[in-house]
Amino acid sequence: MKRDIVIVGAGHNGLVTAFYLARAGFTVEVVEARGIIGGACTTQELIPGYRFSPCAHWVGWWRPKVVEEMQLLQRGVEVDGTELQTRILPGNRPFVRWIDDARFQAEIARFSPADADAWPRWKQFWATARDIIGPFLLSYPPTLAELLQRARALRAEDVFTTVLTTSLAELADRFFESDTMRDMFSAPHDLGSVYDRGTGLATALAAAMSGYSETGARLPAGYIRGGMGRLTEVMADIVREQGVTIRTNCPVQRILVENGKAVGVELTDGERIGARIVISNADPKRTFLRLVDPDALSPPFLAKIRSLRTDIAPLKFLCALSELPEYFAFPGSDLPARGPLVINPDRAYHERAWDDARHGRLPEAPIMSINIPSVWDQTLAPPGHHTASFWMLFAPVHLAEGTWPERRDEMAERLLTQLDTYSPNFRRALVDSVLITPWDLEQDVLLTDGNIHHVDITPSQMFWQRPMPELARYRAPIAGLYVCGAGQHPYGEVSGAPGHNAAHAILEDLGVIEPGSWEQRLVV
Repeated sequence: MKRDIVIVGAGHNGLVTAFYLARAGFTVEVVEARGIIGGACTTQELIPGYRFSPCAHWVGWWRPKVVEEMQLLQRGVEVDGTELQTRILPGNRPFVRWIDDARFQAEIARFSPADADAWPRWKQFWATARDIIGPFLLSYPPTLAELLQRARALRAEDVFTTVLTTSLAELADRFFESDTMRDMFSAPHDLGSVYDRGTGLATALAAAMSGYSETGARLPAGYIRGGMGRLTEVMADIVREQGVTIRTNCPVQRILVENGKAVGVELTDGERIGARIVISNADPKRTFLRLVDPDALSPPFLAKIRSLRTDIAPLKFLCALSELPEYFAFPGSDLPARGPLVINPDRAYHERAWDDARHGRLPEAPIMSINIPSVWDQTLAPPGHHTASFWMLFAPVHLAEGTWPERRDEMAERLLTQLDTYSPNFRRALVDSVLITPWDLEQDVLLTDGNIHHVDITPSQMFWQRPMPELARYRAPIAGLYVCGAGQHPYGEVSGAPGHNAAHAILEDLGVIEPGSWEQRLVV
């Protein structure tokens, strides 16, 4: 039977797209290559008795409009577990970044009273940057002129031009006097060095994703009870109730194109599924270099796809623990378990980690964000035990010497050796571990180059250029073919925004809604 719409990939953006199209009355089928739904948003028992979120592990950027319209919180998605962030400073000194501003300013004042006074000004700067960009998250990507027009309307041209042209390091140095505060900020990880131009703009986009609400609601941020797979399980239930068919273990061999129009997909077993519209939730490189016949695309388009930047990837270190880790910086304290613990002592450490990655070396000392969701969600581990999830930067996509499978154990031992300098009991508590490399993310999660954002979030691949101008409005240069994944505006991470926007672009083309009627943008 021919469907109205077939979606390649059951990641969270594919499910969001399916929701809006099915709600409009179209027959939708989602085909997923893997045996589980969720893409990079899953829960898996990778160590017997211990359940992990192997890729995405938290929410904080999900769009309130999508959450409300899908009724995710009413359907039992529970979020909590991040009241603070701890850091370990040089010399194993402690630092606590409380969500509560008064407590955090008191913490800053231990190092610099002047910086404590500067903190509200820093927050206001990024709140202004957030409000420039925020109205464009659920819309077609804005042009530079539209962003500038919005900044003028807010009388914030100086803020916008500053983030556009200044590095995050320069900005921090303008506001703060102490190394403790200057070194606290890391740019979104695709950019690498905090000294790079563009890190200010990417940080402004991240501020909008985390702080702007198109509905006025402030959604909870933190860990999802049951792991990230709980979110996509609930999403899948909701779209099935809308009549959507979801099929797993159905890898797509190719997207079928006839006379310049997408007409369906062919699975690896030879089955063909006809459709009026085909939507890819896969990354742009996988979509256009592996799933579409190159004869259907122009050589200049293919050259631009090949040149998309997918240079940097993360490492994930997932650990089963018999007890909570202790830290020399926080003796006898449970604070590091109550939110992410960041090991990124200073800028020199940060820049060394970046330099290792960009030269293809195994990182000697990667930046670590250590999360222990089992403190809040006891369903993830046996009684008295815990799960630790390390999010680590930076990792080269390809190693200059050897391969990730060959050097996986070496990298895991480096991590444990590094932890020995911060924790007296981590090795003793370790029951088992799994190191997920960029190679694993490509092989298992089907992310080209292990890139969780599908393409790097750099100034040349943001807004009207995400991932490139020819694809920025969610339409491919083949009639009836659309893209809805993390490589689209506004960003990756778990937000649902690319799926929402792609669905509404399609509803425009199908004549269901008026052009532009769905966009949330407030230009004037």
